[in-house]
Amino acid sequence: MVGKRRCAVSITEELAKILAHVNRPGDFFTMCRIKLLAPRIEVEGVGQISLPLLAAQARQLIKVATRAPYGRGVETVVDTKVRRTWQIEASRVAIGGKHWAQTLSSVVARSVEGLGVTGPVTALLYKLLIYDKGSFFVSHRDTEKVLGMFATLVLALPSQSEGGELVVRHKDRAARLELKCDEPSEIAFAAFYADCVHEVLPVTAGCRATLVFNLVRQGKGAAPAPPAYEDEVVQVAALLAAWAAADNAGNNQIARQGGEIDAALNNEGPEKIVWPLEHAYTPAELAFDKLKGADAAVAKLLATAAPRAGCDLHLALLSIWESGSAEYSGSYRRSWHDADEGNDHDEFEVIEVLDWDRSLSEWRRPDNAPMMLGKLPLEDGEVSPPGALDGIDPDEEEFREATGNEGASFERTYSRATLVIWPSNRTLVVINRAGPKVTLPYLEDLIARWQAA
Repeated sequence: MVGKRRCAVSITEELAKILAHVNRPGDFFTMCRIKLLAPRIEVEGVGQISLPLLAAQARQLIKVATRAPYGRGVETVVDTKVRRTWQIEASRVAIGGKHWAQTLSSVVARSVEGLGVTGPVTALLYKLLIYDKGSFFVSHRDTEKVLGMFATLVLALPSQSEGGELVVRHKDRAARLELKCDEPSEIAFAAFYADCVHEVLPVTAGCRATLVFNLVRQGKGAAPAPPAYEDEVVQVAALLAAWAAADNAGNNQIARQGGEIDAALNNEGPEKIVWPLEHAYTPAELAFDKLKGADAAVAKLLATAAPRAGCDLHLALLSIWESGSAEYSGSYRRSWHDADEGNDHDEFEVIEVLDWDRSLSEWRRPDNAPMMLGKLPLEDGEVSPPGALDGIDPDEEEFREATGNEGASFERTYSRATLVIWPSNRTLVVINRAGPKVTLPYLEDLIARWQAA
């Protein structure tokens, strides 16, 4: 068409352009359980509170509490059809103990990490809430109670109770958080942005006490808000869908024409896309819910976009081994063992890589379940962004000086966690690249799961 410019670019390049803007992790809520070294909690009119919370002390707390109100416009009203729970003001609650400051600091650190917030954050106690059987709070939003408040932190003390789940909503998403914590050595907590609609479902048995804190960011600037990558999700889903459709037609590159993604038939694209992560992870840490920083943000975006495009997303460990010729320019021998002693390899220089092996293993699904995929090869053109592995430092490196007719040589290894994507209906094609040693065990596992189902 006259006046339109057609420019073909690889799927790995195009994906990298979109994901370059995804650099902030976090979600609109976070929830966790951590080990608890019981604090000393004293309430005016009751005295010291034992943990787990006993029914008798819950009744004592209710006697000195008042019905919790809620905001209706400019008014603050009490209506048990809207909010049925009890409150004790922060001024009447004292929390201390040898380990409390460390415990609260850990809770705040995990909360702000989950929300994707950086910079110093302070937790200010707002109220102690007591929920007896039948207590609830319908959907509502929290108001900014102090300058700089951006989120609410709810810390559930150990107690015997059922029900009372916290439901937090943001745009078209909803999270149902279980804060029941009857284990004396643990404490459950949840944090969410203050402008999120949330509700407390009815407590069906027992009693629960929660400490509510305002999370306040120190310093100037706009209040933090949940990271939003909806536009990027739509773009990535469209890109992957076009790639998957083109791949099925023997077409593996993407072209842009008039701002729309269409297929450019040249049969040179990858079977899968491999995205190296920024942080280092051991095999034991290889899990979607343990990813850090921008890695977590990219993984979350791809986990949303890939299914929309008919693609599968995995987490895998990329292992690279290389060997080749080197040049020795020093005056004494250097080896791998010298590296262990803190010495470097300045006396050697890599001349040429002559042999190599690149494979993906330790597979995980987004639900963190392991997969029986074995080692799959990393092919040329599959890394996104292209050149992402250029210039990275090896994990281990060994140089050997020349002996006899052989010149100096080297061996080195690299290990990187990666996200891997391929079209769902081409799984067997991808796996078959590794040959029968990988394909046959996968098919056996597949048959076994079919039989079990």
